[in-house]
Amino acid sequence: MKRFFSSIYGRFIVIFFGLLLIPVLLTLTLFLTFQFNTLTSQVEAMLVERADSMVQASEQYGLSADEAAELFSDATLVTRTERYVRSDWAVAERTRLERGESIARTERLPEVAFLLDDTIVTLAPNADENPISIFRDVSLQTLLLTALISSLLILLAVRLMTRRIDRVTEAVNHVATGDLTVRVNDVSDDEIGKLAQQFNQMADALETNEAKNEELTSVMAHEFKTPVASILGYATLLKKDVTPEKRIQYALMIEREGKRLSQLSRDLLRLSKLDHTVVGLDVASFSLTEQLRESILALERESSKKQLKLVVELDEVDMIGDAGLLQQVWMNLLQNAITHSHEEGTLRVRLMKAHEAIVCEIQDEGEGMTPDQLKRIYERFYQADPSRHQGGSGLGMAIVQKIVALHQGNIQVMSEVHVGTTVTVTLPLRRDRSS
Repeated sequence: MKRFFSSIYGRFIVIFFGLLLIPVLLTLTLFLTFQFNTLTSQVEAMLVERADSMVQASEQYGLSADEAAELFSDATLVTRTERYVRSDWAVAERTRLERGESIARTERLPEVAFLLDDTIVTLAPNADENPISIFRDVSLQTLLLTALISSLLILLAVRLMTRRIDRVTEAVNHVATGDLTVRVNDVSDDEIGKLAQQFNQMADALETNEAKNEELTSVMAHEFKTPVASILGYATLLKKDVTPEKRIQYALMIEREGKRLSQLSRDLLRLSKLDHTVVGLDVASFSLTEQLRESILALERESSKKQLKLVVELDEVDMIGDAGLLQQVWMNLLQNAITHSHEEGTLRVRLMKAHEAIVCEIQDEGEGMTPDQLKRIYERFYQADPSRHQGGSGLGMAIVQKIVALHQGNIQVMSEVHVGTTVTVTLPLRRDRSS
């Protein structure tokens, strides 16, 4: 019983009977009582009128009490006659009777007594066929029928509501056991429908994150295997009696694979955070122009090694966004452009405002990509030519795409083999943080 009343189903029933059904039945009872009293008064008035008619008929036609009673009797009226004994009546009643007045009394049903000659005539409605009994029976049936129908309807409504809640509860239990494919089919716009929609969104997010976790685990096991194997292999060779030149070479190889492993770990962690929306945008206003200048200067050493000609055209642009994340975008794109450029080539960087948007173009004159390579550019761990670029993790463009998408922008890549690649990043121009 305690478990029943602690459930939503039990509480709804208590609330219904306490706050709805009882007041309704009480109001209906008071109304019917008032109507019953009114009807009783009307029946009494009818009996008095009938008594007056009997007295008038008796006086006009000289009828005895029994003859008058027989003349006015019908199926809805019960008439009794008895000899008048003054001692049986109170003084006030005796006085009224002897003055020719009628005395109305109400016990179970109203009745009227009056004196006709030396006989007391009592008029009362038939116990079975009278307006009061009929009204009382109909009222009682109405009350019971109202209570029954209301109870059935509220029980049905509560059951329908709790059944929808039970569906959500059952789905939550499935998720708790690890089943992330369960969904609640409820398209209503009420609170329970919104709860079901929120649950489905949560389940979608959990299923997506679980899939990404599995993918990340699988990829890490695969991608980490190669550099770890190389480090172990070169470390084993260092144990042997090798020349100083070989020792230095093996140490450099271990260093290179260690850096690659470190870069891979950082990129995986960064991409995982972006995928799982753990990283929130630290929105602030900053100079995008100055940020690009700093990025170009940070990579000046790499560009100088290839004797690249830098053509920089930067409009003065301030924007609102996450400066730290966008810095990774420019560093990654510039690093790719420098890495894939030919010696003594030209590297162009342009920044401009256009149609309520910010456009940044980074163009190199380098190897370029084939259409098949271009299609896979955002594929994680994909490297167009891994034999030449072993320092990368293959995650750079995936990270760039994710950061740009978080800023509600888009990125386009155009490339031609032996001609070069142009990367265009378009970001919305927000004038304030609320926009």
